[in-house]
Amino acid sequence: MQFRSSVMFALGGVALLSACSSVDNSGTAVPYGGNPLTYGNSVSTAIAGEEPTTNFGKALKAEYIAYAQREADEWYDFFDADFFARKAGKVADNETILPEDPANWRFDEEEIAQKRAVRDDLIALLDNGGREAMPATAAIAQARFDCWIEESEEGWQTDLISQCWKDFEAAMSELEGDKVVAVVPVEPTESRLFTIFFDFDSVAITPVSERVLDAAAEQWAQSMGEINVVGHTDSSGSASYNLKLSERRANAALSELTGRGIKASSVDTDAVGEGDLLIPTPDGVREPRNRRVTISVD
Repeated sequence: MQFRSSVMFALGGVALLSACSSVDNSGTAVPYGGNPLTYGNSVSTAIAGEEPTTNFGKALKAEYIAYAQREADEWYDFFDADFFARKAGKVADNETILPEDPANWRFDEEEIAQKRAVRDDLIALLDNGGREAMPATAAIAQARFDCWIEESEEGWQTDLISQCWKDFEAAMSELEGDKVVAVVPVEPTESRLFTIFFDFDSVAITPVSERVLDAAAEQWAQSMGEINVVGHTDSSGSASYNLKLSERRANAALSELTGRGIKASSVDTDAVGEGDLLIPTPDGVREPRNRRVTISVD
């Protein structure tokens, strides 16, 4: 899914994470994660895999599977559905999986620092006996944190971002006992990035992309800033053909945006063909995540 939050939350205590016993999962997140073609196999493997031996592992596996199925069934986001299905599979293998590292997702440096402070407090509670004392609550805290990260990175389902945070905050409060989680809202200062994806050799706007474009238009209505639209392709086909295809994709996005009330004079369009691959591949490779248009809203 494509989703970015307009309200950031920060928790203190970055230094709480010391001598952590868990195995990190850095480097595994979006955009190096899910594959829409393998989601069904990944979720089936996770469900049929060995049951974790700890109560926390059992609860976390169930949380990740449920989230993966919602991503696929409700929002048609098979990239992230596959990613979290495979994460559930790792839990089923009794591998200790940490909450997502914000540095692996598309946030600016300020957002990474803010979200890492939240993550550090969560990991400190988990490693301080939270997994054993309150396994179900600890699993909810971790799963809702990951939901908050993933949905904030996409930035368009604001109700879901808020709900993930509220559920996480409630679980954290329960894990902490009578401590209250301090929440500090920080207004974003950077441009908001939205991304829509295309089928092979296509410029058709998908239903999921329609929602992303709605969110981009809503963001523009709030800021009335400049918009930069850039068309991309994968490396399949010739460079000259791909450049023209990326132009058509950028124009398709522009048409959708102006149809939502955005002034054409506020939009700059560009096309780079296969010149800026999100997922580096050899020439001639079909890669769904490279077939995209990025929309930056100031």
